[in-house]
Amino acid sequence: MRVFEQASRASWTPEIPAEFREPYTLGKFSEDRIQDVMWKYLVREHNCERAWVRINHHLPETLIVKEPLDILEFSTAHGAMLEIWRSFGHNVVGTDYAWTAEDGASVKHKGVRKPWHRKLLDEVRDQSHTGKLGKVVPGWPYQPIIESLGLDVRLFDGGERPYPFDDDSFDVVCCFQAIEAYSDPDGWLDTIREFCRIARKTVVVGFNPLPVETADNQELLESARDAWFQLQRFDELGFRTSFFEIGQTRRGIHPTVCKLTAT
Repeated sequence: MRVFEQASRASWTPEIPAEFREPYTLGKFSEDRIQDVMWKYLVREHNCERAWVRINHHLPETLIVKEPLDILEFSTAHGAMLEIWRSFGHNVVGTDYAWTAEDGASVKHKGVRKPWHRKLLDEVRDQSHTGKLGKVVPGWPYQPIIESLGLDVRLFDGGERPYPFDDDSFDVVCCFQAIEAYSDPDGWLDTIREFCRIARKTVVVGFNPLPVETADNQELLESARDAWFQLQRFDELGFRTSFFEIGQTRRGIHPTVCKLTAT
């Protein structure tokens, strides 16, 4: 989602609760660990604003139900979606993957380079959360944020199916801008079938544009288009497509979100 589109959607979204504008409480973590997180994702307010718009746009029913829902988010990263849903009384679980670079070392920043970097570090280190510190997991950059929020996030490899969750174990299953990391396009349908196996009511999948380096890969493009066309008319495992969005990013117009609803 482009910056101007994010701002436009936010203008048509109810005001986000003030609690989500407070900085992360990362005072217990070393600067090295904090710097494992991409700088822009250290800004809790921005993370939560994006998540708030996304939830209101694609899953507004989760904000008005009277009974708590069981919600599973694949590749939750900084956990903003989960912490918002948790504030509405839902039972939330996330997943992530402890990835490393080819040399075996997690990707790090190049240190403080701009004044706002130092200001941000001061803000997040100004307060400490009250929870315990877990054993450091190499290659999981979001661990400090997840621990500070006290969220239940489980690490596993999204490329290996079946996923470690029981049938019909969550009301809502979502995966935003991550399915491309789970498989090539010819495996997307199988991944979404796994989501449907786990879900009871709703599945939502958000798509990134295809990588720039694959722009000339006609076979990959056709495979992605075939998967997207199949998803437009998905009707399997008790789930049917109820919403299919074509959006625009800086890389052009392409499918961005598919929502499946239990029949």
